[in-house]
Amino acid sequence: MTLRDYADVLKKWWKIIAALAVVGLVAGGIFSLVTTSKYEATAQLYVSIPTSDSATELNQAATYLSRELKSYATVASSPYVLGPMIEDTGLNRSVSDVSDMVEVTNPTATSIIQINATAESPAEAQEIANGVADQLIKGVASLSPEVANRTDAVRAEVLSRAQQPTKPSGIPSLVYPAAGLVLGALLGVVLAFVLDSLIRRPRTLHELRSVQGASLTATVPRLKQLSDALSFDPAAIEQSGAAQPSPYVTTLRSRLQQRHAQVLPQVDGCATFVVTGSHTGDGASTVALELARSFAALGSRVALLDAHLSDRGLTNLLAQQDRPGVSDLLERRAGVDRSAVQLEPGLTFLPAGSPTGRASDLVCSEDMVSLLRELRAEFDVVIVDCSPLDESADAPVLGELADEVLLVTVPGRVGWDQLETGVAGFREVPVSLVANKVRSARGHAGLV
Repeated sequence: MTLRDYADVLKKWWKIIAALAVVGLVAGGIFSLVTTSKYEATAQLYVSIPTSDSATELNQAATYLSRELKSYATVASSPYVLGPMIEDTGLNRSVSDVSDMVEVTNPTATSIIQINATAESPAEAQEIANGVADQLIKGVASLSPEVANRTDAVRAEVLSRAQQPTKPSGIPSLVYPAAGLVLGALLGVVLAFVLDSLIRRPRTLHELRSVQGASLTATVPRLKQLSDALSFDPAAIEQSGAAQPSPYVTTLRSRLQQRHAQVLPQVDGCATFVVTGSHTGDGASTVALELARSFAALGSRVALLDAHLSDRGLTNLLAQQDRPGVSDLLERRAGVDRSAVQLEPGLTFLPAGSPTGRASDLVCSEDMVSLLRELRAEFDVVIVDCSPLDESADAPVLGELADEVLLVTVPGRVGWDQLETGVAGFREVPVSLVANKVRSARGHAGLV
């Protein structure tokens, strides 16, 4: 997969990624709220052995002390020290509770014992750390062996007393929501790629050619800049106005001419083409518009019909929302003379018309059959723009009245099963695939 492929996967599954990121954010926020802040206070003791200036005695004392320091660190968190400390300070806690709150260490190559106390309040953390330090001093004195002419063989002194902490220790509470957001997004990305790998999709032109029941008729490249030839992109159509049809549309039109000679001006008869997409946004409406322009430029009389009555894609694209149209014709609120719009010489457009709650009922009605019959009698080419297959079954119904169906799809966007099921829904009518937004690395645009 290329970098663009990865970007497409993320774009396709962005809702899952965003949902998991929000879940992570909320979970992190809840965790930060229920997590109690902890405060840490530290006291330090310095342990020494009184001795003479004799080198031998100093060396023996150092060896003995290094061995004993680890033991004193263990003693500091034992009931021997913690029990009396609790009694002296009056803490309402058990020895095991205080043991979990205290960490006593002996930094390497030092004679220091460090006492860290963690508690839910600054005052309690300070009290425990100092209490353990005071009691450990007594414990060191009582546990050290007796030596003649000396009160203590080992002596512990306070190096620094614990101060009351001013802010919580550990990870700041705001980090948890941020960490949850990041972890949720990462989980969403992983899930997106897993889901994408589980769903088989035709991604190349070779795979599209193998779709059962359909033939690949034309491909259109992804538009890089507006100076390129028109692609099946509504934004490009809108900005480029009445520019000449693109060579990719000409290729599509030529293939249709080879199969339907009646579309030519000098040949009697009419051909009807239903144009639909696999998904919303595949570019079917713009394919219908460009193809109609291409036939009109050839000299054919072309009727372009917006049968997507709910979304009104072509009607919105051509800014004809306020005109009566197909829905008004089918509900007999207006005639063809009031609804028809002359876009270009030879190209007549019937907009979707007034919004209706009976879109599918009207499209699949006998009145629609009659309307198409009238248009076939008057025009050389009738192009019907239908709602995509993932929205309704209008296209398969109208496809029975057409000479050919143009199914617009974006490689890699729809699964094999869904695409083949959609093709099979058109029964006996020929189905041609138009691959839109094809990258140059996947095939030669316009040539199949």
